Amino acid sequence: MHNPARPRRFAALAALALGACASQSGELAAPVTPIAPVAETVTRLPPATGYQLKTDELALDCKKLTGRMAVRIVQIRDYQTRHQTTALSRTIQSTTTSVMGGSKEGTDPEGRYARDRAQLEAYNQRLAEKNCANFDLDAELDPNAKEPPRTRRLNKS
Repeated sequence: MHNPARPRRFAALAALALGACASQSGELAAPVTPIAPVAETVTRLPPATGYQLKTDELALDCKKLTGRMAVRIVQIRDYQTRHQTTALSRTIQSTTTSVMGGSKEGTDPEGRYARDRAQLEAYNQRLAEKNCANFDLDAELDPNAKEPPRTRRLNKS
């Protein structure tokens, strides 16, 4: 008997294997000639200053900004010590989701951390602009910090 699902499974496994091999053999690929970026691509690049606050975020008061920051700090505090997935497993996940669909969440943990850190820095800057107590991000994001995030005291003159 012929199993009709067998060719599809074989094709999916072949695509997965080829994707994994391609990601590991970057030195075998022909050199790429740089091309001037298209205007559309340039507009999608993150701004040089990092995260840009959205209109609704600019309207937040000190208490709400501080609360959002405290939650995000706790979420990413242990990033440096957390067990990270390997490049091979991220490639397999990326290839599998491209072929079969699904979420790409988790395929770029370094990029996610960088975006979260940039957002925290922008929020912290906004707190300072509004003369609100802000955070010492380096101290609060230390993986050894165990206490809930605390703002620095404001020196009122």
